[in-house]
Amino acid sequence: MNFTVADPGNAGRRRSPRIDIKLEASLSGKRRRSVAVIDLSRTGCLVQCDNLLDHDATFDLVLPFDEQPFTAQVRVTEAYVDGTAAPSDARRYLAGLEFIGLPARDEERLRRFLERERRRRPSADAPAE
Repeated sequence: MNFTVADPGNAGRRRSPRIDIKLEASLSGKRRRSVAVIDLSRTGCLVQCDNLLDHDATFDLVLPFDEQPFTAQVRVTEAYVDGTAAPSDARRYLAGLEFIGLPARDEERLRRFLERERRRRPSADAPAE
């Protein structure tokens, strides 16, 4: 699967619809770092972070939803400078993360969370009115 976040024209080829969201989360690898999840789907997410992540690096992502945190192994598929940050702000980065081998129970938990959030939030894939 190729989860490309740098090319907005690719949105029609996504395997799973995404939702715009704002969740504080963390990535753990050699060290733990805080990230903000800014879109989420059943196959991956886009995060904003303080450091540029290496392509193909793997991490454990922890998302705070439901009664217990959701933890998934992810792979960095794309990483680049966040061009939307104000010039006066510290440099920020975006990274596309792909979920790796989610167990069925975690896939179902993520699916239920996304359904609840879709009811509450407009989707990035929904047509403009």
